[in-house]
Order: sequence, then C-alpha cells, then structure tokens
Amino acid sequence: MADESEEFAYEDRSQIPAILPIFPLPNVVLTPNTSLPLFIFEERYKEMVQDCLAGDRYLSVALLRKGWEQETGTPRPYPVAGFGRIVHASRLPNDCMDIVIQGMGRIRMVDFHDDRAYLRATVEVVRPTYTPGQALTAESAIMKQRFLDLLDLQRVHAPELRTTLRLLASPIDLVFFILARLPLDPYIKQEIVQMSAVADQVERLIQLLDMSRGAQLN
Repeated sequence: MADESEEFAYEDRSQIPAILPIFPLPNVVLTPNTSLPLFIFEERYKEMVQDCLAGDRYLSVALLRKGWEQETGTPRPYPVAGFGRIVHASRLPNDCMDIVIQGMGRIRMVDFHDDRAYLRATVEVVRPTYTPGQALTAESAIMKQRFLDLLDLQRVHAPELRTTLRLLASPIDLVFFILARLPLDPYIKQEIVQMSAVADQVERLIQLLDMSRGAQLN
C-alpha cells in the first residue's frame, strides 16, 4: 500500500507574504488564472528570481506608469497589479533564465522598498467586490456571447478555449479569462485589472468587445 503522503499533498496558498518582489514591465499585465512566460536577462532580475526560488516563489508583475521613461530614479509601476508564483524556471547556457509565472490574484502596493537591487513592496490583496443582490448572471452571459461572436468573426476555432469558456460561471473568472485573451493595449487591461467592482469590469469588457466586433465588421 502506497504511503498516503505520496498520494496527496496539501499546500495552503490562501496567505501571501506581506512584502513581495515587484517585476515592473512597460507592456505586460499579469491577470489571475493565466500563465506568463518571461525571459530574464538583467542581473537584478536574475537575483530577484533566485531569491524567489529560494523562498516561497511569490512575486508581482506590474505595469509601469505611462511616462515612466521621463521619471528620475527608479520608475514606479501602477499600485494595483497581478501577483503569482513561479511554477517553472530553467537556467540557459548564457546564464539567462526562462520562467513561467502562474497568476493567482491581485495586490495593491502600499509601500515601496528600495533596499535591494530590485524593487519590493508591502502589499495587500485586492478582492473583487459585488453589489448585494446583483448576481451579474445576465451580464456575464452577454459578455461570454460577445466574446464567442468575436471569435466567430475572426474565424478562430479553438475548441478547447470555447469549451473552457462555456464551463466558466463566475463573473470574475470570466472577466480575467476573456481579458487575458484579448489583444488590448496594456493600459486598457490595467484599467480593468485595477477595478474592484466586478460589475464595472463586466460593463467595461462588454464595451470593449462591442468595439472590437464593430472594428471587425467595418
């Protein structure tokens, strides 16, 4: 009989560290429940990844603010960003690294720390908010159908994507599933990521899907 510990392993990921490494990027928005592959070549971020791998593997990928090129000192990202865990890492012959981050949720940075080669921040988890009594069932169905219509217009078959989409019922899961797969400007994605009210996210995403559909028809 196999050892029970070999058959089942439980890991509590409900709590994240109070301070997270921050990986600021100019064109990337990490959304929950999506995988993000990254190529690590700067020394400070190789150090950051090594520290993550030696610890709990949590970090945040944050979009740099518009106009960051003109800032003096270390440029600051938007305070709300996706966070996740490194689920794969490989060192390359040139000493660079390939990593994959699994998005898990959103954080708000409340204080920055410049005590290391890379940026860190004290963070708090951003949780979705719902209006009491507002299930968003009809709105979510509209959002889902708009996305399917867009796939049809673009002649994208993608059976696995369509199956997953139909199985999703939670409005917030639908928002991030669709958002991750739309070729939107990163600042528009950031706008939706930093919204706390799910109703606002759904409404904005329906608007964007309608605009994309209209662009395809014209």
